[in-house]
Amino acid sequence: MTSMTPTTYQKTARIIASVLFVLMGFWILHGFLVAMAWAFLIAIATWPFYSWARLKLPRKTPSWVSSLLFTLLVGALLFGPLIYGVFKAGQEAIVLGQFIAHAQREGAPAPEWLQHIPFIGNWLTIRWNSNLATPEAASKTLAHIDSAFLFRWGKTIGFQVIHRMEVLAFTLLTLFFLYRDGRILGKKSLCLIRKLLGTSGERYALHLVSVIRGTVNGLILVSLGEGILLGIAYAIVGLPDPVTLGGITGILAMIPFAAPPVFCTAALFLIAQGMIIQAIGIVIFGFSVLFIADHFIRPVLIGGAVNLPFYWVLLGTLGGLSTFGLLGLFAGPTIIAALLVAWKDFVDTP
Repeated sequence: MTSMTPTTYQKTARIIASVLFVLMGFWILHGFLVAMAWAFLIAIATWPFYSWARLKLPRKTPSWVSSLLFTLLVGALLFGPLIYGVFKAGQEAIVLGQFIAHAQREGAPAPEWLQHIPFIGNWLTIRWNSNLATPEAASKTLAHIDSAFLFRWGKTIGFQVIHRMEVLAFTLLTLFFLYRDGRILGKKSLCLIRKLLGTSGERYALHLVSVIRGTVNGLILVSLGEGILLGIAYAIVGLPDPVTLGGITGILAMIPFAAPPVFCTAALFLIAQGMIIQAIGIVIFGFSVLFIADHFIRPVLIGGAVNLPFYWVLLGTLGGLSTFGLLGLFAGPTIIAALLVAWKDFVDTP
């Protein structure tokens, strides 16, 4: 039996120590991993825009100034919708509280437009009136929804918002350092990957960067465009609060098949108001926008960077969403793209 030489022993010990330190690092930082992942994702996706913006600044501008300015810009784009959503949620909570108090005091008969909803209008009207039309029925139905319940509900929402704000704050802090030191970090990361995996690993890393940018462009930018177009359509047909409806549509458009329920529900509301032509127009326009975006624009942006077929884009998006949550919308296609690149490299290598 051949004994291990000191050199071999030292190499093995160094590898084991490195693995242990990496595991300990993940254990210590596990509470911040989501924020760090979002920061890396945003930094990779926006790096071309950051580089372009930095060139527009005076040459003697310190790197930390350009990094801070771009981080603040990204923060404004992220905090803006969140603050608007919290504000709207607060408004809706007040309206809900007023409705509950009015129903328990005087009753709340079903609105006239409810019975005009196709197929289920009469059933909804009957169910509404049996549970809310009189003060007695409303008090019985809404007995568990009192001020204490609304307070607890608001407290839970508040804690969730505070948690999201904390994650977002750490994301922006990490993003600042990534913008400031991104070039050096990128070179050292490629050097490490080259040492560990060779030239193939470097190629995988570059493909991952491309697919991350393509995924962000395909999901965020296309969904934003869908939300804007449908928001304009909502305003044209006279739907209430088209900005909020457009925002909800744009957010759900990032998830396959999640946006149609929004504009289909809006169409039902229009039909209940007797605006049948406008309802048909919203449905046709909505499906047309989604069809063009999902089958032409988004596959080109996501799959074009790495020749990723639409089928794998769809599976990666849905699988990532179910596994990792919102972060999986971007992580899913990235992992699938890396898998296909590795498979192609393995098959093509003699």
